[in-house]
Amino acid sequence: MDSALLARANFDSSSYDAEKERERAEERERIFERYTQGRSRTDDIEPWEEPNFSHYMKKDRYGFIHEKPIPMEPLDKKSLEKKQLKEKKWLRMVKHWQETNRVPEDLKSRIWKGCPDSLRGQVWPLMLRIKEIKQSNEKQHGPNMYERMKEKARRKSPDIRQIDLDVHRTYRNHEMFQDKYGVMQQKLFYVLAGYSMFNKEVGYCQGMANVVASCSCTCTKKKTRSGH
Repeated sequence: MDSALLARANFDSSSYDAEKERERAEERERIFERYTQGRSRTDDIEPWEEPNFSHYMKKDRYGFIHEKPIPMEPLDKKSLEKKQLKEKKWLRMVKHWQETNRVPEDLKSRIWKGCPDSLRGQVWPLMLRIKEIKQSNEKQHGPNMYERMKEKARRKSPDIRQIDLDVHRTYRNHEMFQDKYGVMQQKLFYVLAGYSMFNKEVGYCQGMANVVASCSCTCTKKKTRSGH
């Protein structure tokens, strides 16, 4: 191949790569814009994706919606007193944990017996050392790292299309993720997109969405479900 043909081949290849990168950038921007705007009337919404009051009669205590109403079995007096006593013990332990920043000695044995549902939103962040990790990240990478990673993902992440596909497959039978482009789908999308740039060695892989969604269901305050 002479030099002229080689130069032409290189030019065509570069033009093709540039065109593909432009298409990927436009697709990233379209996807991000959908999550930025949230739910709109023009979205293609399936009937099962539309939150309905009757769903609240069919959800279990974890927020998952079932086909038939879930029978509510009231606790007898003894079981109720046992539950309340357990919650009080956990409340004292959590308060001491938060004040001293020291892991309780009896944490392991109590975990085996089960953490009360009402306190998991407080216990999980303590076990995951969320406060310490956030402080460490701010010290190492500076403030507003999460926002910076989101913006970086909007410009460069190669995983946005796959993240978008997986967000709409994740926990769609859960009250917090049923609303298409709703508050919790937005949060899930942004966390996954930001992490894909924060940890480039891992980027994004299928399965991460379920892990993040599970943590969100447990650690998100109830008022966040309505977007306030």
